[in-house]
Amino acid sequence: MEHKKLLDIANDLSNENICDLINLVSDRFDVFFGCLNGHQLGSGVASASMNGTLIQINCDSADLEDLTDDKFIAGAINLSKEV
Repeated sequence: MEHKKLLDIANDLSNENICDLINLVSDRFDVFFGCLNGHQLGSGVASASMNGTLIQINCDSADLEDLTDDKFIAGAINLSKEV
C-alpha cells in the first residue's frame, strides 16, 4: 500500500478506532523499554485502551504485581545490586 493511502486511512481513524486496530494486531508488537546492565528489556503488547484523550498501550508485563516477578528483569536488576 502506498504511503499516501495509508496516511489518509490513519488520519481518518478516531483514537477509539486506533485502539481497536492495535488490539487486533497486538500479537505483532513488542515494546522496547531500554537497557539495564546489558539486558535489553521489553514486553509484548497486551492491549490498548483510551485514557482520557490519549491511547494507553498496556504491555504484558503490566499484569505483574512487581516487575521483578519476571525472571529476566529480575536478573538485570540483581546485576546492579552486585556492583
